[in-house]
Amino acid sequence: MSVILKSERRTPKAIAIVACIYLLLALGAVTMVYPFAVMISASFSSAYDYSRHSPAVDALFDRDDRFMRSIAMRFKTFPRDVYPDAPKQWTSWSQVAKDRSGIREFARRELAPLENPEARAAAAARARGYLQALAKAPPEATVCNYDPRDVARFVEERYGSLEALNSVWPAPHKSFFDVSFSAESKRDPTQPEPGEKYRAWTELKRRYITSAIDRGDFVSRTMPYPIASAAGEIRNAVAIQFAEHGWRDFSESALANYRLVGDYLFLRGRAFANTILLVVLTVLASLTVNPLAAYALSRFKMRSTEKILLFMLATMAFPAAVTAIPGFLLIRDLGLLNSFAALVLPSVASGMSIFILKGFFDALPRELYEAAAIDGAGEWTVFRRITLPMTTPILAVNALNAFIHAYSSWEWAFLVCQKESHWTLAVWMYQMSQTFTHQPWCVMAGFVLVSVPTALVFLVCQKVILRGIVLPSMK
Repeated sequence: MSVILKSERRTPKAIAIVACIYLLLALGAVTMVYPFAVMISASFSSAYDYSRHSPAVDALFDRDDRFMRSIAMRFKTFPRDVYPDAPKQWTSWSQVAKDRSGIREFARRELAPLENPEARAAAAARARGYLQALAKAPPEATVCNYDPRDVARFVEERYGSLEALNSVWPAPHKSFFDVSFSAESKRDPTQPEPGEKYRAWTELKRRYITSAIDRGDFVSRTMPYPIASAAGEIRNAVAIQFAEHGWRDFSESALANYRLVGDYLFLRGRAFANTILLVVLTVLASLTVNPLAAYALSRFKMRSTEKILLFMLATMAFPAAVTAIPGFLLIRDLGLLNSFAALVLPSVASGMSIFILKGFFDALPRELYEAAAIDGAGEWTVFRRITLPMTTPILAVNALNAFIHAYSSWEWAFLVCQKESHWTLAVWMYQMSQTFTHQPWCVMAGFVLVSVPTALVFLVCQKVILRGIVLPSMK
């Protein structure tokens, strides 16, 4: 029955009530969508524009902002040596991103000379000559503003395996993603350091130049030393690079975060296969144990049914952090550590799922079971042919809950499975958030990527799920 009578729907009071309801729903939608939009936008950002926390990538719509982002692609901090006439308050990329008017004036001043076709052709020729001369320069005469996202792939291609890397590098690494050239990038290039790591650093600097020439670029991350000595050439090369390849560079930089996430999550160990196996086993076990337990409690009137239900619901009163220690001790005593059984078994039975299913089974007409008994159907046939088909929406909600728990739970998986070979995507995502704390835009890309399966499952099954939510309340 409608809350507002049909005869009252056009009255001012009813219109105001409906308007308030829609306003509250709209506000609720905004509070849910806005943070997700900020996360998606941040996943395409960089050190330059991450601090804006904007729901949209401004560089998509603003050419001046896109030009400033192209500069940030090649410099870790704002290059004061290259642009000495830039605003004095530009001490960091976050400070630059806040100065909208300054960015607009700066970008237009730098790009204005290239509006003339002849000047643009001359600038391109000058930039090509600069890059060719840089390719012939000795490594000691160059510096490199390397991208940390390029290091893992470069080192893996150079050495092939961690064993080969650790056999020649001064310090061992557990992963290619732990490798960093931060110390080498801060050293005076005129004072080379003996050792394999410095040779790898030199090779990375050369590779940046070679890649730029092969791609038809005009500037690379490797530049002359000192940078101030070639400020004019670098400034010209950056401007013509944006004029010729601005959109290509922007798209590559926007997707670079996802490329790193893909390498980190899907190309190491068995994270993807482990996650699929865990989700399948958990959902199947949940859809088997919970309906059977609820059916038994509903069909067979045992004297302790209420106590059993109370015990099951009592398990929900304790947070996961409280039950983690006794659960770990139990799994350890059973000898199930570092196994899929340790991940699946603790979440097989759900007190809330059994309670809801039992309530639904209790509400089914007894005549259904009597008719089935008259026809000679056994208990298993009644359960499988009559009861289960009527509970499909509720089972869908239970399956979704089991999927979300198995897919996103990393604390328990990290606790009972210390071997990396058993880690799931959620555990690797946690590890990534710890490894790349200095690059939160990459972490945001990881969060977006791992949330896609959950969103797809909900979108595909939303009608069945909504029926599962509404149906028990109607009963």
